[in-house]
Amino acid sequence: MPENWIDILLWIIALPGGWLIGKLIKSTIFPLLHRKARKTKNSIDDAVIDLSARLVIPFFWVVGVWVAYHFSNLFTTYKPDIRIAILVFNILIFTWASSHFIAEIIQLYIFRKGKVFPNTSIFTNIIKILVYSLGILFVMHVLGIPIAPALTALGVSGLAVALALQDTLSNLFAGLQMLAAKKLKPGDYIQLDNGDEGFVEDIAWRNTTIRALGNHIIIVPNSTMAGSIVKNFILPDSQNSVLIPVGVSYASDLKMVERITIEVGTEIQRTVSGAVEDHIPFVRYNEFADSSINFNVILRSSDFTSQYLIRHEFVKALHERYNKEGIDIPFPIRTVYMKKEE
Repeated sequence: MPENWIDILLWIIALPGGWLIGKLIKSTIFPLLHRKARKTKNSIDDAVIDLSARLVIPFFWVVGVWVAYHFSNLFTTYKPDIRIAILVFNILIFTWASSHFIAEIIQLYIFRKGKVFPNTSIFTNIIKILVYSLGILFVMHVLGIPIAPALTALGVSGLAVALALQDTLSNLFAGLQMLAAKKLKPGDYIQLDNGDEGFVEDIAWRNTTIRALGNHIIIVPNSTMAGSIVKNFILPDSQNSVLIPVGVSYASDLKMVERITIEVGTEIQRTVSGAVEDHIPFVRYNEFADSSINFNVILRSSDFTSQYLIRHEFVKALHERYNKEGIDIPFPIRTVYMKKEE
């Protein structure tokens, strides 16, 4: 048996031992903390516990490495290097934890509560990049790499980098411009000038993600998005007018048609989910067509997608009521003459 078998055994026990202790604490204590945090109204404790749960295993593994490093004489020659490696690892872990924690706090207290900016990944990514940059500077300092020459070289090469990343930077600043204008945010239902439409899912540093009603994703570069004509159905508020075209025969009593149609529309506004309950529908005649007098019924939905259910229920109810009242909805009739060849 080698003379330093105790030192070898210490390393063998300390490394997996630290990992096992962290795993045990994460699986036993943190579920209890999560349940208690969910009962509170404050969201910051949830963020702290979530972050701590991610860090507990690396933390105890580093503790195991430190114990083996401090109490054994196995790698005496390499102890300074091991100490620096432990320090660099701690800086990297702290940088990662800080970036996620700061991003979460900013999301909670600026984006979600203050409504200063919408909650998008472009801001959280910028925050993480800044924190990671500071962490890299600390690592360079620990490793003895001069920071000032590195920053100088970075400044000199900045122009070349900007030219190489011209499209990327264009998309980044276009995304920031859209968010600063406050005309577009996640959750808005929009339509682009090319006909694509859907809900804005996220505005990232490179592109805007739109989820169409068919549940497929449309990815648009931010620079293209900023240069497009965009119709936002949420602004200035989420309510939308629902225009439904209807036609009745020329023999109909138009005053009675208007009264009955408004009665049906009022009932739809009152009973259908997604309809604005206090909105009074109205009718506007607009055309003497070939076989009917046409008009629009104007209802109102609380959001864009609710209009489909409102249309569905209104058409059924109006058809039933017209049949009951004897109001005719005409349809075109064409007579085709077939010439018989001799």
